[in-house]
Amino acid sequence: MRPSSKTFLVAAVSVAALAGSGSAALAHDDDSYSGDLKAVSYINGDAGKNADVDPNSSCFRPDQYDMQKFSTAASGNPGDNNVHNDACFLDDRDNKVGKNIGATFQSSSTGYISACPDPDGAGPATSKLRDLNGDGRNDSCFQSSYQEKGIAGDFEYHARLNNTGMAGSQDVKWGMDRDADGRIDDRDDDSIAIDWSTTGTSDSSSYSRTW
Repeated sequence: MRPSSKTFLVAAVSVAALAGSGSAALAHDDDSYSGDLKAVSYINGDAGKNADVDPNSSCFRPDQYDMQKFSTAASGNPGDNNVHNDACFLDDRDNKVGKNIGATFQSSSTGYISACPDPDGAGPATSKLRDLNGDGRNDSCFQSSYQEKGIAGDFEYHARLNNTGMAGSQDVKWGMDRDADGRIDDRDDDSIAIDWSTTGTSDSSSYSRTW
């Protein structure tokens, strides 16, 4: 493994759960807040259920590669072997930021996006799952803000990835999507990759992965 012009407010929030401190009270006008955001996308070990992923994988220690066994078709979505893809924007002090900055997970090659949760439930933030290329598989998950539900995973963006039988690599890019069209703006982005197979091991099929 290895490791248009609308104004948005970017609320800088310190990572209380990791750093043991309260949240910062800084805000930025996003139209003038450029160049300092770092996009980080990582695979979540799912509380130890995904043994192929570093259990400490996070925005601060991202594991971005996974070998995963297919989900059973009967398990539906998000699937019994789905992979958690989490992401965040960090400022130059490593605070998680990104309130109301639209961002998208965009999948290519094998697999698909099987879950694109609403970031705040009944709140004003929104999410949208799309099939951009019309092949019957959802390949785009737009979320208008990071999660804010008062639970683990707040201040991060979340999606789940699934595959029920198409061997190969799933590459998932994540980053800003200011116009909410389901396509990344090609600035401040990051990516992860999953090799899917019948056994979830590298020697179970003949395909190769490219970054």
